[in-house]
Amino acid sequence: MRQKSIETIVSKAEELATSANNLLSSLARFEDGSGQPFDVRKTIRSIDSSVSQIVARIQSAVGIIAEFGKATRADLVPALVLSNLQQSITDCVTAIDTLIKLVENLVQSQGGLLTFNYTNFHAQTKNGQSHNMEGQFLALFNASETFLQRFFESLYILKPRASYSFQAAASGLSSVIDNANDNLTALKNSLKKVTVSEQSLKSKEDEATSHLEEIKRLKTDGDADRKTIADYLAQATQQKASVQALHDEAVKLDSSVKAYQTAFDQFQKQLDEREETFTEGTANLAALIAMFEGQRTSVEELIKRSEQMLASATVSGLASNFSTMTEKLTSELWWARFAFYIGILFLTVSALPLLAFVIMPLAAPFIQFYFPGVTIPAIEIAPSGAQNGWQYLGQVLARITILLPAAWFVSFAAIRHSSLFRLREHYAYKYSMAVAVEGFKQQAPSYDQEIAALVLEQLAFNPADKLIPSKDIREGKAPGIAGYLLEKIRARVEPPLATPKAK
Repeated sequence: MRQKSIETIVSKAEELATSANNLLSSLARFEDGSGQPFDVRKTIRSIDSSVSQIVARIQSAVGIIAEFGKATRADLVPALVLSNLQQSITDCVTAIDTLIKLVENLVQSQGGLLTFNYTNFHAQTKNGQSHNMEGQFLALFNASETFLQRFFESLYILKPRASYSFQAAASGLSSVIDNANDNLTALKNSLKKVTVSEQSLKSKEDEATSHLEEIKRLKTDGDADRKTIADYLAQATQQKASVQALHDEAVKLDSSVKAYQTAFDQFQKQLDEREETFTEGTANLAALIAMFEGQRTSVEELIKRSEQMLASATVSGLASNFSTMTEKLTSELWWARFAFYIGILFLTVSALPLLAFVIMPLAAPFIQFYFPGVTIPAIEIAPSGAQNGWQYLGQVLARITILLPAAWFVSFAAIRHSSLFRLREHYAYKYSMAVAVEGFKQQAPSYDQEIAALVLEQLAFNPADKLIPSKDIREGKAPGIAGYLLEKIRARVEPPLATPKAK
C-alpha cells in the first residue's frame, strides 16, 4: 500500500516538474510594452525568494523524489506523511496552474502587459487596468514551502541513495534558470535596438529562438546529468556501505544533520513565531474577555436604570392623569355650582305666585292702610262665599305644580355638584398617593413591596363605583312636599325592583 502511494507521488512529482517548466515558458512570453520578459530573478515582495529559486527548489526536490521508488524504508514511513506530501504536490501544481492562467488572461483578454512594478507586483495592462499579482506569487511560494517541508519529512525516513546533492543541484538549476532569463532578456534588448532590414530582424529572431532552444537543451542535459550523477552516487554509496557499514552510517548521519540543519532552523523559527502568535492571541483573548465583562456590567446597570425609569414613568403617568382629571372635575364642579345657583333663582321666581296667593289676604290691610290709593279686589283678599275650601286648596296645588320643574332642576344640580365634588376628592387623593409612593419606598426600603401593593389597592378601584345612587344622597332631596312629590314621580318612572324569591 505504501509502495503504491510512493509510485503515485513520483508520478505527481513529474507533473509538478512539467508545470514548473510551463510556468517558466509562460513568464518568458509575458513581455511588457518595451518587449522585456518577466524577470524571474526579482525577489517576490515580502519574502526572500524569486521565481527562479522557487522553481529550482521544486525541480531539485522532484529529482530526489524520483529516487523514492528505490528507498529501502518504504514500509517504515507513516501513511500520513505520504498523504501530506501527495497533497502538497497537488497544491503546488494548483498554485502554478492558477498563476499561468492569470498570465495568459492578461496577455489574451486584457490586451497584454504594458508595465510591471516589481516593488508591489502590480501589472498594468494595455487596456489601462491595474492587476495585483502578489497574491498568486505568494500562493506559489507558500505551496512550495509546504511541499519542501513535506518532502523533507518523507526524505528523513525514506533516505534514498541519491539525496545528498540537493543544495548543489538546486543552486545549479537556479543559476541555469537565471542565466536563461538573462540571455532571453539580453536577446530581447538586442532585438529592440537593432534597426536593420526585415530579413536581418528575422535572422536575429531565429538566432534568439535557437539560443532559447539551446538553453532548454542545456537545461534538459543538466537534468539528465544530475540524474546520472545521482545514480553514480547511489552505486558508490551502496558499495561503500557493504565494506564499512558502521562508518557509512555515521557519515550519512552527519551529512543528514548538516543537510537538515537549515530546515530545522526554519522549523524552529516557525515554532517561535507560532508561540509568539499564541501568546499575543492569549493576551488579546484576555483583553476581549475583560471588555465583555465590562460591557455586561454596563448592560446590567442599564437594565436596572431602565426598570427604575419604567417605575418612575408609570407613577408619573398615573399622577399626571389623576392631576388632569382633578383639573377637569374642578372645572365641571364650577359649572355645577353655577347651575345650582341658577336653579335656586328659578325656584324663587316660580314660588312668587304661590307666595302672593298665600300672603295677599294677610298683607292687604297693611297695603291699604299705607297706600290708600291702591285698590285690591276683594276676591284677591279672601275667597268669596261661593268659593269653598276645596277650590282654595286646588288653587294652592295648581301654584305648587309650577314649582315642580324648578325643584327638580335644583335637585339635579345639587346631586351633580355633590357627585363631582366627591369624584374630585377621590382623584386628588389618588394623585397624592401616586406622587408620594416613591418617597414612601425611599423612607422604608424594606417594605417597598408592601407599600406598592397598598398604593395599588388605593389606585386600582374606580371612584364611580363608590358613588351611591343619587336618590339616596341626602343633599339631593328636595325639602317638604316637593321632595315627597319627586319621590312619588320617581317611583312611577323607575321600574320596580324584582323581589328575591324566598328559599
